[in-house]
Amino acid sequence: MKLRNILWLPLFLIVILLSCQQEHRNFTAVNQEAMYIYGVWKAPTAKVAKQTVASVSERIAEAAKRNDPSQAAMDTFLPIITISEPETLLPKAVQDWERVRAPTTYQGKRLYRDRVVSPELYHNYGFRKQAEVEYQTPKFGSTPLILLEVFDMGTPENAFGIYSFHNYPQAKFEWVGSKAIISGKYLRFWKGKYFIQIEGYEIATGIRNGMVALARATAKRIQDTPQKIPLLKLLPSRYVTGSEKLFTTNSVLRQLSKTLPQNIPQLMDKTIGVSAHYKNSDAASLADTRIVFILRFPTAEAAQSAHTQYRNALTAETVPFETEEQNGIILIDEQLANP
Repeated sequence: MKLRNILWLPLFLIVILLSCQQEHRNFTAVNQEAMYIYGVWKAPTAKVAKQTVASVSERIAEAAKRNDPSQAAMDTFLPIITISEPETLLPKAVQDWERVRAPTTYQGKRLYRDRVVSPELYHNYGFRKQAEVEYQTPKFGSTPLILLEVFDMGTPENAFGIYSFHNYPQAKFEWVGSKAIISGKYLRFWKGKYFIQIEGYEIATGIRNGMVALARATAKRIQDTPQKIPLLKLLPSRYVTGSEKLFTTNSVLRQLSKTLPQNIPQLMDKTIGVSAHYKNSDAASLADTRIVFILRFPTAEAAQSAHTQYRNALTAETVPFETEEQNGIILIDEQLANP
């Protein structure tokens, strides 16, 4: 009897494994409400997908109640305090680090015209003007070793957006501005409508300390108080720190995540989107996550039009889909759509 049980055990485990594989699939759920299109990609089950969309809907409703009902746009943008030209925010000297020469500037489409660096990402986030200058110190001779760049991105949302593009889970930080990311030879942060990027030409402790000192001096000249982007507050809590992103174009969204479904909502001018990753269980790895997104369109009519287009694209596939007339949720298994 015991031997028979032992022989059946592998078959039982296979059945359980197949059952789990069928249960955890790749669900997309989406809804539209007022100016917003929101939903989830890569949900492991239909139940999780529906619950996630319902959670976002509740947060949008709660936010609307806290604002004047006559203000349909709600308070979704941060105010701007500092409006200085980028070149005026560059410190002349910090500790023993001094400018090599006077700052240079780029404006509009002229950004990085003389370099092998693509300016497309900056333009996608509304770039207006950049100023930069190199620094040197007697401790390391007369060679420039640090490049400090200040970008005027027009709005705090744009500044956070390009900052978030460079952010990632488990990144190292310095408490400068709104948490300065330190990655490789770069230090990056945002404050107000400005995005600051500092590059150390060599990796050394003295150079890294100089970069942090220059960052603090630059941040001090920007009077805006570090704040959280209002649209991020509509996302459910407990997302993976460093996974929160802001985007304004589909091309940037595709760069942020290489595993998105084939069909995604089409953003238009003056549309802002945010997304974040959520672990499917407390013990899940960073790879085992679903993506929650919220898109804010300039008008409810624009959102409805984009939602109709997205809905038609989803339901045009020769795969089963589900709609809930009561709350408008569309549910589709992307695993069947893209075998």
